[in-house]
Amino acid sequence: MTKQIFFLLAIISLMLGACQQGGFNVNGEITDASNLSVYFDRVNPISNTTSVIAKTETNGRGKFNLHLEELPEQGVYRVRVGAKSIYLILEGTEEDIVVSGSLKDISNFQYSITGSPLSEEYTDKIKRYLTDQIKVQQLGVYVAEEANPMVGLVIAMQRFGGPTFTAIHQAVGSRLNVSYPNMGLTQDYKSYVAAMQREYAKSQAKQKVRIGEMAPEIALPDVNGKIRKLSDLRGQVVLLDFWASWCGPCRKENPNVVRVYDKYSPKGFTVFSVSLDGLDSRTRKRYSEDQIPNQMRIQKQRWTQAIKKDNLKWANHVSDLKKWESAAAATYGVSSIPRTFLIDRDGKIAAINPRRNLEQAVSQML
Repeated sequence: MTKQIFFLLAIISLMLGACQQGGFNVNGEITDASNLSVYFDRVNPISNTTSVIAKTETNGRGKFNLHLEELPEQGVYRVRVGAKSIYLILEGTEEDIVVSGSLKDISNFQYSITGSPLSEEYTDKIKRYLTDQIKVQQLGVYVAEEANPMVGLVIAMQRFGGPTFTAIHQAVGSRLNVSYPNMGLTQDYKSYVAAMQREYAKSQAKQKVRIGEMAPEIALPDVNGKIRKLSDLRGQVVLLDFWASWCGPCRKENPNVVRVYDKYSPKGFTVFSVSLDGLDSRTRKRYSEDQIPNQMRIQKQRWTQAIKKDNLKWANHVSDLKKWESAAAATYGVSSIPRTFLIDRDGKIAAINPRRNLEQAVSQML
């Protein structure tokens, strides 16, 4: 009788184990995250929308289990612990995923994932990028040519924003369509890339100076009256920056330009600044002929003081002190500032107004 009971219990135990192994599980241990809500969200990185699929809580030691009765579909997901998120990229065949780390380190991708190869691939690449083990250019090549297309999609959306990187998105979209033709994200991304291409073409059509063309020459006096030419910087990556001492947004952006200059000037990056300080014909009408020389001195003084105050340490600062009637501004079709043009080593326009992703663009070109 005892043997029969033991045998029966063994069968029940096996059956219970089989039930527990079914479905989909994310087991986690996040230190310094005791008694927090944990969500499992489906993410659309293109529309930037999410939907909650499951919810649980961590225990006093930061451990949790998220369980679904069925396997999730192919796509992008995230485990949200408190205000921090761990992204998961799933093929739809994963059953058991384990995440572990510290809550304070999640934003820096200092956590581990097992049980999801694509999630591991994504996390590893971003971690290496953030720790400077790979550069922006290498990451761009990886995304466009080497990554799993779903991984490439997520990284492209997160790290390569704006029409400057249209070519990367086109490459990712083509590979995504081959590998995942029936996935909803593929169609969403196809529409996104098409809209990006239209925006890029539209912006190019409006430009007096276009990407891929040679940068027109600028030859203007610097603060000491010496003529400085843009073409003399051939061989370097150059940020052509139209600004003025009276331009609030320009002055606000200057610290970022200085930061990028400090980081990349040893590698071949520099700045050519064209100031729109001075007097144009409209502002000249406010003064008599006798007052204009003194006003011009004041305008030049404001320009030079702004250079010093903002610590714009590069040598190439030029201006004809004609404000909106600047010859250089007319050549480049500049009607508002700040306005910038990134020029490659061959002297060609590589990007227009790359302010939000200036460091990425400069690093990629170097």
